[in-house]
Amino acid sequence: MKDARLALRVSNLTKTYRLYDQPIDRLKELLFRQRRHSDFVALRDVSFELPHGQTLGVVGDNGAGKSTLLQLIAGAMTPSWGTIERDGVVLGLLELGVGFHAEFTGRQNIFLYGDVLGLSRRLVQARIDEIIAFAELEAFIDRPLKTYSTGMRMRLAFSLIATLDPDILIVDEALSVGDTYFQKKCIDRMMEFKNRGRTIIFCSHSLYQISMFCDETLWLREGRIWMHGETLQVIPAYEAWQAQRGVKHDQADTNVHAELPVRVVSIELLNGLPCRRGEDLRFRLRIESLSPDISFHVSFSIKMQNGYGVFATGTHLAGRPPLQGREHEILEILITYPRIPLLGGIYNAHARIFDDQGLMVYHEKILNEFEVRKDSLELGVCYLENNWEVREAG
Repeated sequence: MKDARLALRVSNLTKTYRLYDQPIDRLKELLFRQRRHSDFVALRDVSFELPHGQTLGVVGDNGAGKSTLLQLIAGAMTPSWGTIERDGVVLGLLELGVGFHAEFTGRQNIFLYGDVLGLSRRLVQARIDEIIAFAELEAFIDRPLKTYSTGMRMRLAFSLIATLDPDILIVDEALSVGDTYFQKKCIDRMMEFKNRGRTIIFCSHSLYQISMFCDETLWLREGRIWMHGETLQVIPAYEAWQAQRGVKHDQADTNVHAELPVRVVSIELLNGLPCRRGEDLRFRLRIESLSPDISFHVSFSIKMQNGYGVFATGTHLAGRPPLQGREHEILEILITYPRIPLLGGIYNAHARIFDDQGLMVYHEKILNEFEVRKDSLELGVCYLENNWEVREAG
């Protein structure tokens, strides 16, 4: 690594897979020296640098090359072409189950996974109690892995990676499984890494988490870098491209976790329909806390019918402290937008609840399609006051 400030330098990275119609074709190609495969280029000429202490988000469609890139950086695969320079210890939480053996116990798999990552037995042994404690699997650690749920396997893998405190941490979608409590615990540990100046590469379909967590973002498309830069520039461009293709990331009344600590009970528009430009736009949220003494943030956004955002705000976005809730308590929140400048059209309202750091989405709900009456031929999203002066040019 020529520049000591860089944690990672990737240069002209290319990964090509050989695809065979039948397994026997591999042997025939070897014996008869005749080509019997086709090439699939998963990653093509990818180059970028990542300074120490930065957090890089990786986004892109399925098949864009994200997992291939992360596995190459983690050293789980070798490139077909190009180089990867790393400064420090790199550990990755990649595909769950890689490096695990179903017949081995959780304890045995910790050492096996450590072997796969190239870690010394002495290092793993010194940290094993801490690994087991973080995973909270003490009662199951000496049982075969085949008796573990997918979430329990994620606990085991993340605990090993997080406890060993790498210089560069790679997380590839693994946090999308498991229970809400442990996902929150993982997010908190990753934030600790970030605050201590560690380098993190985070791949997620949650564009909100990428936006809030990552300093810069890499957008992969068909194996190439389509855009790379500050997250606040890349994510809007990626969302606009997805909207043009009709891809929606937000779902109404999402309930992805079986045990929610807090939820949006309802969103209510208090105006009569259709709404009118210039009047106060008023909403009422009802939030129910399902856990004792929980802290959480609430955001609220207005979007056009095509999914483009008009305005988003919230407790954490506006720098306010998190809200506090007691078990089975319902909070009512009134939100008023005075004298709305919205032009005629169809809009949606979107409420989300986050953890106390504003990173993890607990629950969300969408109020579909409220209309603002069109009262002029002017075009756009909002009305801008404008004065015209017409005079003869001197």
